Amino acid sequence: MRKHDKEKRRTWRKLHLAIDAATHEVIAAEVSLESVAYSKVLPTLLNPLRRKVKQVSADGAYDT
Repeated sequence: MRKHDKEKRRTWRKLHLAIDAATHEVIAAEVSLESVAYSKVLPTLLNPLRRKVKQVSADGAYDT
C-alpha cells in the first residue's frame, strides 16, 4: 500500500436483507454505503418484491 500511495482505510458497506419469516428464505438483499441511512434503503429493498408484505420487523434504525 505504501508503494502505490493508497490509503489504508477501507470503506464500510451495509448489507440489508429481507427474509421470509415462515421459510427463513432470503427474498431480497441490498448493499449500501455506510453514509446511507437505513430508512432510505427500506423502500428500495421492499419495492421490487412481487409478493404482498404483511409485516415488517426491524430494529430501531429503520424507524426514522
